[in-house]
Amino acid sequence: MKKNTLTAITILSLLAAAPGCKTDFDTKPYDKIGEDVIWRSKANAETFIFSTYSIMNNFAGGPATDPRTTNTLGFDGIYGGASAVFNELTDRNTDMGFNNWAAIRRCNQIITKVAESAEISANDKTALIAEGKFLRAMSYFSVARSIGRIVWIDRLLTPEDDLRLPSTANPTETYAYIIKDLEDAIAGLPTTKVAGRANKYAAAALLSEVCLQALAYKNYPAAPAVAANDPLLDKAIANAQFVITQGGYAMESDYGGMFNEVKATSPEIIFGIYRKSINTTVDGTPMQLYTPNVNNDRISQYGGSPAFNSNTTFEAWVQHGPTQNIADDYLVVDQADPAKALPWDETSQFKMAMNEGVSIPTDKIPVAGGETAVQTGMIKPGSTETVWTLTNIGRDARWKASIISDSTDKHYGETFTTCIKGNTTRWMKINGMAYYVSLSNMYWRKGMYTNVSPRPYVGIPTDYHYVVTRLGRVYLNLAEAYLLKGDVANAVAALNKTREAHGKLPAAVVTTPLAAWTDYKRERRVDLVLENDYYWSLLRWGRYGGNANHGIVAGGTIPELTEVPRVMDISKDRTAFSIVTGQFYSSNHIRNFDHTRRYLFPIAQSYIDQNPKFGPQNANW
Repeated sequence: MKKNTLTAITILSLLAAAPGCKTDFDTKPYDKIGEDVIWRSKANAETFIFSTYSIMNNFAGGPATDPRTTNTLGFDGIYGGASAVFNELTDRNTDMGFNNWAAIRRCNQIITKVAESAEISANDKTALIAEGKFLRAMSYFSVARSIGRIVWIDRLLTPEDDLRLPSTANPTETYAYIIKDLEDAIAGLPTTKVAGRANKYAAAALLSEVCLQALAYKNYPAAPAVAANDPLLDKAIANAQFVITQGGYAMESDYGGMFNEVKATSPEIIFGIYRKSINTTVDGTPMQLYTPNVNNDRISQYGGSPAFNSNTTFEAWVQHGPTQNIADDYLVVDQADPAKALPWDETSQFKMAMNEGVSIPTDKIPVAGGETAVQTGMIKPGSTETVWTLTNIGRDARWKASIISDSTDKHYGETFTTCIKGNTTRWMKINGMAYYVSLSNMYWRKGMYTNVSPRPYVGIPTDYHYVVTRLGRVYLNLAEAYLLKGDVANAVAALNKTREAHGKLPAAVVTTPLAAWTDYKRERRVDLVLENDYYWSLLRWGRYGGNANHGIVAGGTIPELTEVPRVMDISKDRTAFSIVTGQFYSSNHIRNFDHTRRYLFPIAQSYIDQNPKFGPQNANW
C-alpha cells in the first residue's frame, strides 16, 4: 500500500500555531511526509492530530443551525440553507452529512498508528489514543444529531476489506459507540488545559450532552419513554458534576466578553475553536454576516437620523438578525417586585405605562405590504416611560451583550437607531435605500469582536474564536437531567447559575415541573443563542414530550419550529410599537414540522443505492 502523506502546507500551518515545538519536519523535505516520520514521536504525531481537529467545526457557534429556528431571521429566508429545512423542502435525496468516513479514517489512524509506534512512550500513547477517540466520537456525534445512524468503523480499513459495511440499526446503537469512545477519552486524556485542545473535562462536558441526546432518541421512531432511573440520566449528571466540582472552571461575569477578544480564554470556556489573523479575515467569520452595509448617503436618502460620525464604518452584508421571538425571552426585572423577572410586556411598569392593542397611525408607524400587526401599544398620556425604557431598563444583561437593538449602545463608535426613520432600520430596505440591513430591526452583538481594525469588512485580518462548550452549558445540561428525574429543586438551582451570573437576574423560585421546564427552556435559549444548540434542544424536548414540549405527546409536533418570525417596529419618538408578521421578502412565514420524520434527516438515498447495507431508510423518508 502507498504511504499516507501530509502536505507541506498543512504541516507548516500547524507548526506555526505551536511555537517552540521541535519536530522532524524542521529538517525533512516539505513536499511530503511519510507515515514512518509522522508516528516517530509525540511531537510529530501531534501535527497530524491537530489537523484532525477540523472535526470540531461541526460544533462551532455562530449562526450554525439557529436560522432553522426563530432565533434569527435570515435575509430572504435562505441563509445557510435554512429555508429548505423549515419549509420541509428536504427529501430523501438530501445529504445531511452521513459520509464522515474520511474524518473517521484520520481518527483511526491516530488510534492505530500511535499504538503501534515503537518510539512514543506508553504515557503519551494513552493520551494521544484518547484524543483520537474523542475526535472520533465527536465526528460521529455530528452525524448522529442529524441522521441518528452511522457507519461504525473502529479500525483502519484496507483495499482487501469488504467495504460494504452496514449502518447502525438505530440511534441507540449509534450512541452506545459514541458514549464508549467518550468514556475512553475521559479515562485517557490529561487534565491539562490548552486552548483549542481536548482534555478530560471537555470530553466529560460533551458526554453530559450526548447522554441527553441519546436518551431522547431511545426507541426511535417510537416515543422514548423517559424513566427517572435511566442510567443515561445518571451518566449525564455524573459527568456534569465531575466537570463542575473537579474541572476548576468558573462562571464568567462578563458574558459578552466570552464571545469576542475580551475574554476569549475565559475560565468558563471548556473547549473553543481558535483562529488567528495570520490566516483569518472578517469575511471568514460570522462578523461579516452580522454587520450592515449602511452609510450617510443612504441614511440621508431615506430621511433617517442620526448620521454616522464616519461615512465608511459599515460596509458588510448582514444576512440575518435576531427576531422578536427570542427578544421576548430576555426578561425584565419588575419595578413593583424586584424579586421577579418577567417578559418585558408583562411587567408592572409596562402595564401602567402602555395602552395595548390600539391602532397606530400610519404616519407614526407605517405598515408594509403583506404584513400583519399582531401586537401594538402606545404610551399613555402623561407617562414618562418610553418603548426604550420599557425594553431596556432592568433587562437581562445578556440582552445588551447579545443583541444590538434601537439605540442600545455604540458599535464601532456609532449608535444604531432601528426605529422608524432611524439610521439602520429595516425600512431602509423596504424603501429601497439599502440592501444589507437587518430585516428584524436588530443585529447580533454576540460574537462581534470590538477591536477589528479599521472595521469589520471583507479581507480585514482578525483573530476569531467559537465556543463549543463551557461551564454554563454544563450547568444547563445538569438542569435538564434533573428535570427528567423529577428533581425540580436541583434543576432550578442549576439553571439559576447562568440566570444569575450571566443574566444578572433574580433567581427563579419556581417549584412545579411545568414552571421549571418553562424557565429552563427560556434560560437555555438565551444563554446558548448562536452556540449551535437551540435547534438540537428543541428536537430533544419534542422527543421527551409532556412538560418539555407544551404538554404535547412525546415525539409530537414542536410549536417553536412552526411559529412564524415576528418583528417590532418602533416609532421615531419611541412612544409606540407594532409587532408584525409577514413574508419579509421571502417564505420566512412558512414554517412546517412533520413530526413523523423530521426528528431525523434521511440517509441520502444515493448512499443506500450504492450499498443496501446502509439501509433501511430512516422512518418516512
